[in-house]
Parts: sequence; C-alpha cells; structure tokens
Amino acid sequence: MPLRPDMEPSEFLDILRRRKWMLLFSVLVIFFGATVYCVLAPDLYQSSMKLLLTPPPVSEGVVRSNVKVGPRERLMILQQEILSRARLLGVINELALFKESGNGAEALMEMARQRIKNDFDSNNTFTLSFYHEDPNIARMVTSRLGSFFIEENIKSREATDQETTKFLASRLEETRIRLEQQEEKLKRYKLQFGGELPQQESANLNRLQRLQDQIKNNSDAVARLQDRKVFIETQISGIERNIRTPEKSDPWGAVGSANQTSPGDLLSELAMKKRRLEQLSEKFTPLYPSVVLARREVEQLEAKIAKQRQSAKTSDGVSSPDLQNTNWDSAELGRLRDQIAAIDLETIALKRENANAVRSIETIQHKVERLPQREQEMISLSRDYENIKRSYDDLLGKQIQSQISQKLEEKQKGEQFTILEPANLPTNPFKPDRLKILALALMASLVIGAGGAVVLEMLDPKLRGAKDFKGFFDIPILACLPVIENAEYRRRIAVRRAVVIGGLISIAGAYLVLLVVHGAKVKSVLLSIGQGIGGGN
Repeated sequence: MPLRPDMEPSEFLDILRRRKWMLLFSVLVIFFGATVYCVLAPDLYQSSMKLLLTPPPVSEGVVRSNVKVGPRERLMILQQEILSRARLLGVINELALFKESGNGAEALMEMARQRIKNDFDSNNTFTLSFYHEDPNIARMVTSRLGSFFIEENIKSREATDQETTKFLASRLEETRIRLEQQEEKLKRYKLQFGGELPQQESANLNRLQRLQDQIKNNSDAVARLQDRKVFIETQISGIERNIRTPEKSDPWGAVGSANQTSPGDLLSELAMKKRRLEQLSEKFTPLYPSVVLARREVEQLEAKIAKQRQSAKTSDGVSSPDLQNTNWDSAELGRLRDQIAAIDLETIALKRENANAVRSIETIQHKVERLPQREQEMISLSRDYENIKRSYDDLLGKQIQSQISQKLEEKQKGEQFTILEPANLPTNPFKPDRLKILALALMASLVIGAGGAVVLEMLDPKLRGAKDFKGFFDIPILACLPVIENAEYRRRIAVRRAVVIGGLISIAGAYLVLLVVHGAKVKSVLLSIGQGIGGGN
C-alpha cells in the first residue's frame, strides 16, 4: 500500500510483521555470507617493530652534519630505497614470500608493498609493520626491513658525507688553481709596474724630495767650485806673469833659442797630460790605446824637461836664485792647475749627477702621474684576488668541517635509528576482524531487510484496512468484509509456507555443510569472536 504521511510507528511495525520473512531471510543470507567470509578468509598476522631516531652524541654546535634533510623527509627517501625492486625481490626470494600465488615478480612486489606500513610520530619514533599469513614470516620480514632502514640510513649518511667531501675537494682544487693564477697575475703586475703602485706613492715623493735636495746641494757645490776656480786661475795668472817676465840673467833664456818652449809651459803641459792620463786610467785598462798614447806623451814631456834642465846645468854649474824661484813657481803652477783640473772633474761629476737626478725626477713624476690608473688596476686585481681568497678560505673551512662530519659518521656517532621495540611474534590475527565483520553484516542485513520491506509495501497497491481507505478516499465506509478464505487463498498460503520452510532448510543445510567442512575453522572463529567480545567487555 502507499505510505501515508500521518503513519504512526505501530503501523511501521505492522509492515515489518507482515514482511517478517523477508527480514529474516535477509539477516540469514547476509549473515551467512559474512560467516562464510570469516571462515574462508585467511588469517593475517601483523608484526611491528618500533625504531627511535636518536640524535648525535656530539653536539650540532661542535660538529655540523652534512645531512641537512629532516627526519621525515629522510625517512621517505629511505623508504623509496628499501621498497625498490632489488631490495624487495631479494627479501621475497630469500623468505619465499607468496610462493603459492604463482604470480610474476611485479605482482609479488606490489603485494609486498601493500602489506608494508610505516608511521612516523612526533616523538621521533618510527613504527614499521608487515602482515602475513604466517606470523613467523611476518616477524622475519619486519626484522629484515627494520635492519634495512638502519643500514641504509648509515650508508646514505656516509655516502652524503663522502660525496660532499669529494665535491668540496674538487671545488677547492679549482679555486686553488684560480687563486694561484690570480696571485701570479698580481705578482707580474707588481714587477711590471714597480714604482708606480699606490703603496709606493710616499716612497716616490720622498725620493723626489731627496733628488731635489741633491740638485740644490750640487748646484751650490758647483757655484762654490766655480768661485774657487776663479780664485785659483787668478793665482795662476800672477805666477805665469812672473815666470814669463824676461830677465837678462836668466840662464834658460841664454841657452834656449827664440822658438824654444819655456819651462813653465812645459810644466803646465806636463800637469795637463798627467791629469788626462789619470782620467783615462780610471775608465780604461792600461793597454787601451788612448791610455798608452797618453802615457807616451807624459814620458816624452818628462824627458824633454829633464833634457832642458840638464842643458841648463851644463851651461852654468851653479843655479842662480832666479832659477830656483822659477822652479818653485813652476811647481806651484802645476799644483794649482792640478786643482783646477780636479775642480773641473768634480764640477762635471756634479753636473752629471744633476742631469741624472733631473732624469730620475722626470721618471718618478711620470710614475706619480700614472698612480691613479695603477690604483684602479690594482683595485680590480686585488678585489678579484680577495674574492677568490675568501672563497678559497670558505671552501677550506667547509672541507675541514665535512671531513670531521665524515669521520663522525664512519664512527657511527651521527643521527641514526635504534631499535626501541624489536619485531614481535603476533599471536592474534590482524585481519580479518571477524567480530566487526559479523556486526556490520548483522546491521547491514537488518537495514536491507527493513528497507526492502518498506519498499515492497510501497509498491503493493493493496489497502490493508479502513484507516488506509480513509487516508486516500474521502468516502464514508459503510461496512468492512473479512478475508474470504477460499481455495485460491489457501493455495497461496501453502506455497508461501513451502517457500519459507524450503529457504530455512536450505540456509540451515548450508550452515551445516560449512560446519562439517570447516568445523575446526568455525570453532577457531567462534573462539576468536568470544575473545573479542570478552576483551571488549
């Protein structure tokens, strides 16, 4: 009958009573299916182990680790490595997992991956689980996977340290070569432009001041020498006038001829030749042609003077006082001319020094003028050198730190996983949860049975009583007739009863067959359900 909007709860109960067989069969069939699943489904035992991520015993402030990946991210990386094809196939072949399934390698790996579970909580603990039909195999697989996590964590950290150290070593070598090249470039630049460098500015200025002082002092010395030379030349002039004054009693004049050179001239020429010989001897060797020629000229003059003196002695055995005075004046004249020659040499030397100083001043001034340019070039070279040197020092410090971190990991003093709880041997199955399955099946059967009864009632066009008639028709009811139990009615009742009895017998037979075939399993299922109910209570 169609449902009325003003139906009472008792009327819904009437519907369930009328459809009680449907509700009963729904419960029996669905519950039977759940029971069959609970009996036939294999028991899966889950083994778990708990790993603790222990911090390094050496403080991070003392030795910084090269591994900067967080624990959770590192765990994901380790999981990808451990669940790789090679690792899983090795475990599957070693423990003969899923051998009875007969599937291929890819299917076996997928089954193994689905049965592995891991959970990382906030307390740095990591729980690893694996479930299998055999509790011993579940424990062995869990233990093996846990050892893989520990070993792989150590290997990955050591590999990270090794690769980091290797990379830093290569980068350090490249930077060292660049640093040496820059040092060589800076060295060549300093050698090429020595004296023009910014740090030599004060030295250049001091040298300029010294050269200027030297020029001034030399100029003053030259002036003093010129004054002295004038004074000596005055003395020479006076002496020469005394020597060249003609006297009647001069024996030199009596002996000599009109065209003969006077002794004073010979002595002066001899002094000049000696000075020239001394100058040449200072510059050249004794066998140099100019030196040999000058020496020969000196010897000839000395021989000539000696010959004249000998002639004077022959003509007059005793020298007169005038001759003695003449000889003294000639010696003094030679000495004064030697002084003039020395003054000339010293003047030339001083002037040469001044000329060299002027050239040096011009050179230094050019260098000082180029100082801004050299300063900019030096700044560029020094900046590049300092940058490379800073990079080299930074890489060197990182390499030393990386080597210390590598030694720390090799001694297993870094952050690592330790077994907090080893893999347990499960005694109760992890799957299936039979109590939950049966409870859900019972609830589902009741919902399906009640819902089906209501749906069938809505699809049935029959009106069940006066109240239903009044709900759909606004017609007064004059009389109500009872159900006429004729042959057709009794036949339908008999068929319905036979169907219900047959269905109940079939379901009972199915339960009986299940009990006979899987009696031990049914018994264990009932015991586990009882334990579950007892544990729940």
